Amino acid sequence: MGEEKILQEDPVFKEILIRISGEHGYQVASELVGNEMTDEELAKRTGIKLNLVRKILYDLYDNRVVGYRRTRDENSGWYIYYWRIEPERALEFFDNNKRLLLQKLQERLDQEQNSMFFGCDNGCPKLPFELAAENDFKCPKCGNQLKQFDNSNIITALERQIESLKEHLAGS
Repeated sequence: MGEEKILQEDPVFKEILIRISGEHGYQVASELVGNEMTDEELAKRTGIKLNLVRKILYDLYDNRVVGYRRTRDENSGWYIYYWRIEPERALEFFDNNKRLLLQKLQERLDQEQNSMFFGCDNGCPKLPFELAAENDFKCPKCGNQLKQFDNSNIITALERQIESLKEHLAGS
């Protein structure tokens, strides 16, 4: 149970899960920590559509984070799959992906620190200076005027994530 608690509370593991299967994937995996459930139970508990829950489970299974137990329903003859987190395999996956995640975060930090970004007031995706200039500083999505985007909060968050991950790597 100790390994499962580590998985559930670790922000770096959360980030890796989100990168595998999105925010919904993290929700599904969190429900499975310490539990064994069918895909239908997971869909009800998370409020995520059943087809998406199944896709997430397959992605997590492909990455060796979850496993399943299969039984046959005596009435219908259909197989029922009970899904669960595989703590040892999930931690192994976690450890193997820390360095890759660190590299990606450092690349993103470099991009944020070395580029000037522009955005509109409608929340459309921000653009680097080159694309903003090509569009005459008009948003290509909504047509509004683009203004310089202050990405200092993003830089600070990335630096914190990188520092936390470096601490994890030092402790491994």
